[in-house]
Amino acid sequence: MKRLTMTKKKITAVVMTVVMAAGMLGGCGGKASGQDTGQEQGSTQSMDASQSNAGQVTIQWWTPNWDEPESREMAAEFEQENPDIKVELVITDWDTYKSKITTAASAKNAPDLFTILLTDVEPFAKKDLLEPLTEQGKAAGIDFDDLLEPALAITSMDGEVYGIPFRYDGSGIYYNEDMLKSAGYDSFPTDWDAMVEMSKKLSGDGVYGFAWPLGNQANAVTRLVQQLYTYGGDILNEDGTKCTLDSEAAKKALGNIVTSISEGYASPGSAEIDNTKMREMFASGQIAFNFTGPFDVEPLRTEYPELNFKTAVIPGDGKMGCTTANGWCVSMAKNSENKEAAARFLAYITTPENQARLTDSFPASKTAIAYDQFSEEALKPFTEQLNNSKAEPTYENWAEMEPVIYQYLQNAVSGSMTVEEACQGMTADIDALLAY
Repeated sequence: MKRLTMTKKKITAVVMTVVMAAGMLGGCGGKASGQDTGQEQGSTQSMDASQSNAGQVTIQWWTPNWDEPESREMAAEFEQENPDIKVELVITDWDTYKSKITTAASAKNAPDLFTILLTDVEPFAKKDLLEPLTEQGKAAGIDFDDLLEPALAITSMDGEVYGIPFRYDGSGIYYNEDMLKSAGYDSFPTDWDAMVEMSKKLSGDGVYGFAWPLGNQANAVTRLVQQLYTYGGDILNEDGTKCTLDSEAAKKALGNIVTSISEGYASPGSAEIDNTKMREMFASGQIAFNFTGPFDVEPLRTEYPELNFKTAVIPGDGKMGCTTANGWCVSMAKNSENKEAAARFLAYITTPENQARLTDSFPASKTAIAYDQFSEEALKPFTEQLNNSKAEPTYENWAEMEPVIYQYLQNAVSGSMTVEEACQGMTADIDALLAY
């Protein structure tokens, strides 16, 4: 995938990351790619700057290394069609892009455009680093009605759009069809309790219904948050002043994780497992089903051709559960000196055709997501799942909150605390953070 997991790109097939998960999302792997030099990588045109056309405007786009080939192609095509604009690329990487863009966007010579996670938008916008895009985008030809509403909601604040999404995805279920049939199931349940009963039938002799990625902080907290959202809970109250992780929804969410492990239908080794290990366990038949994203379809087919798997939506409280979702967008720096030209290129980057080129999972364009490459049978549940999706947490102090949640989650799973004690503990500690 394109970061969040970034597997090798195939333009005509869905292959995948993340993030981000970053964590993205949840857990992220990485596509092999060159290191960021931290320097401009130059225009895709071969002419020297001194040979530029008179009056030509130069704009700069900071794009990640996993998108570099497609970004260069699009820049060259755009320059061919718009000789009055020259596009320079700066190649970023996963480890440093956020800090470098934060610094650069604050400067006088800020980059005009940059690719960031959808969940980066609100923190950047609150620092006044981003240019509002609603009016400029419309003038440049961006069709906002063609963008998926949940994705656009993440990049919007106070009624203004600050990032144009081009990728949006979340988790779903992969299940071993042969294993389910052996237990008497022709399809995957949409209800959590029914899934629990099925998991119990599937577990035994070192095989389990599923596993939790509790060995990685981001992976573990993401799974807990998905459960929390499924039961209608949230991390903070509406105005962000109080933690609500002592709610009944939170206790139910954490209880599902703890009970599944203690009763033996989820792997007892979950405390040492991450998303990558879960994928390996699923492929080898150690677990009957797995929570992951659409990016695993093609790699599983390629690497494990004898694995007979299908996909499904996440089970919930009597109906489809909720997934956390994230993706990527292109934003404009508030300090850009070439906003009109940058908006024209931004409109080109985010056309349905180019969104399809830039993503290995799902585009954020309603038109593009209907393309054949995103419409095969194995991908349909992931498209359906996006109808019950919610953004990953974007709180300003999430970096401090996440380890608190993770520690109490571990305490509950280990049995050193009850579920209720863990929920009360994380709530009190996060309230203390908010009051600091």
